[in-house]
Amino acid sequence: MVQKKAEYGAGPLFRAAGTVAGVMTGSALLVLANILLLPALLAAPAAGAWLIPVALVPAGPALAACLYAFNRMLAGHEGQVYRDFMRGYRVSGVQAVRVWAPYLLILTVIAVNLAAVPSPGTAGPAAPALRLALLVLALLVGTAAFHALLLQSRFSFRTRDLYRLSLYSFSARKRAALGNLGIVFVTATLLLVSTAYLLPVIAGAVVFLLCLNSRPLLRHVEEKFTAG
Repeated sequence: MVQKKAEYGAGPLFRAAGTVAGVMTGSALLVLANILLLPALLAAPAAGAWLIPVALVPAGPALAACLYAFNRMLAGHEGQVYRDFMRGYRVSGVQAVRVWAPYLLILTVIAVNLAAVPSPGTAGPAAPALRLALLVLALLVGTAAFHALLLQSRFSFRTRDLYRLSLYSFSARKRAALGNLGIVFVTATLLLVSTAYLLPVIAGAVVFLLCLNSRPLLRHVEEKFTAG
C-alpha cells in the first residue's frame, strides 16, 4: 500500500501555531486602532470622564475589522489576518461607526447612572437591586452590540436591519447568545476585580472566543436571511 506523504505545515501543531499567531496579530491591531483610549483614561480624572466614550468611538470599526479577520481565519484563510483586518476596516468602517454609536451612547448612559447610585453603606435597600439591574442591562446591550458588529462584518445588511438582528439573535440561537453573554460577563468581571489595563492583553483572545462561539449564529442568519 502506498502511503501519501503528509505535506509540511499541514499538521495540527502548525495549525495551532498559526491560529495563535493570527490571534496575536489581530489583538495587536485591535489595540493599535484604539490607542487613543489610553491617554483618555489617563486624562479622565482631570479633564472629565466624557473623554472615555469619545475615545471609544473607534472601537466599533476596529472590532468589526477584527471580527472580519478572525472569521476569515476560522474559515481557513490563515496567515492573512493583517490584510483582512485592514480590508475590513477600510470597507466597513463607516457603517461600523453608525452601528456602534447608539450602543455606545446607551452604555454611556448606563455608566453615568451606575456612578450615580449611592454606595452600599449610605443607600437604601433599593440601591443594590438598581445596581444589579443596570449591570445586567449593560451586559445585554454590550452583547447586542457585539452581535450587530459581528453581522455587519460578515453580511451587507442595512444598519436598521442590523439593530433588529442583534436583538433577534438572542432568541434565534439561544446557546450561542448565552455563550457570548457568559464570555462578556467573565471578561467584565475579570477586569473589575483586577484592572482595566488588562484588556489590551486579553482583547484578541476574547474576540476570537466570541467569533468561535458565534459560528452557529452566523450560519443561521446566512441560511435564513441571505439569498443563495
